[in-house]
Amino acid sequence: MRKEPIYLSDLSARAARPTAKEYAIPDNRLSGFALRVQSTGTKSWVLRLKVDGKAKRVTLGNTHTMSAEEARARAHQLLAAHAPPDIALLASYDKPAIKLEVLAQRFLKAKRQVWKPSTLKAVQIYLNSSILPALGEHAVNRLTTHDIAEWFHTYSTTSPGGANQALSHLRTMLKFARETGVLPPDTPDPSKPIRRNTRRARGRLLNAMQLAQLGAWLEAPPVRWLHVADAIRLILLTGCRSGEIARLTWAEVSTDRLRLISTKTGEREVLLSRPAKAILDRRKRGASSAFVFPHQVDPTKPIASIDAAWRAIRPLVVLPEDIRLHDLRHTYASHAIMIGETLNMAGKLLGHKRPKTTEIYAHIDAPHLAQAADRVGNLISSWLG
Repeated sequence: MRKEPIYLSDLSARAARPTAKEYAIPDNRLSGFALRVQSTGTKSWVLRLKVDGKAKRVTLGNTHTMSAEEARARAHQLLAAHAPPDIALLASYDKPAIKLEVLAQRFLKAKRQVWKPSTLKAVQIYLNSSILPALGEHAVNRLTTHDIAEWFHTYSTTSPGGANQALSHLRTMLKFARETGVLPPDTPDPSKPIRRNTRRARGRLLNAMQLAQLGAWLEAPPVRWLHVADAIRLILLTGCRSGEIARLTWAEVSTDRLRLISTKTGEREVLLSRPAKAILDRRKRGASSAFVFPHQVDPTKPIASIDAAWRAIRPLVVLPEDIRLHDLRHTYASHAIMIGETLNMAGKLLGHKRPKTTEIYAHIDAPHLAQAADRVGNLISSWLG
């Protein structure tokens, strides 16, 4: 008997009940970590891992003498100690390359041309707090799987999500090293064998009934939230981030698309569906501010935080407390996929970065993308009523 994964804790260990047959409850964050419950009532923390290429189950300790967090830390230590064999880097090239800390400086300098300051700041925090203190002195072509695994699993004992994010940044930097000639293009990535910590998805999807509830409220909002209501509709109909809509200027609005100047990933275009165009056309009439959603007190500034208004509006619409404003973006993408759009198409609608499509397909994707924007916009608009 194998039960559904949960985040294992001392509480879940106490709640587990023995049955006629032994069973295990896997952890939903750390792959291989589990709670073993025997028919006798004995409960223990276990870890499944590979040692010398063979699968093995290691008992970490009894739940009466070892806490869940102690067992989790021990599991990470064992995973680091038994990391996959190191990938041989540049075996035919013995001269050490630049240090990782030097690569990080070059990487950040290059990304200043592309990323927003807030994104650069976030990456810099991961570099300064975790990546560089552990690995900064290593030559880029001397990093081994074991080095990275030891750092990753140590970090994971305190912050599984942070460790995942930091690992992603490290992989991006190593890719940058291959693309810029610091490493040969065919150099293997020593972090590749390391599995990220499992995480439950944060995003929530508003279903048709919830969208109808929200639509009913948006039809007749209080006067103080008229601008916010239109902004929320536009987020739902475009899949844009709330900040992109809050800061939207008329200079970025054209006949059939938004030409966003400052986004998380740089400049990008957002094709508009007919319902989205209707909102913008209505707001354009009589507009005197440079912003599509001006601040009510000072029109020379953009609207105040939509997030704060959303938290006040959410209970009025009777939506669950864990539905964030950002989940309207998730809703747009999820419904795009559910009506038959590919993951790649949904990513394009949202402005996610993907490997560049060859130029030959550009003239095919453009009209299809416009049709997809219309289909998703019309679907959500119909649910909003």
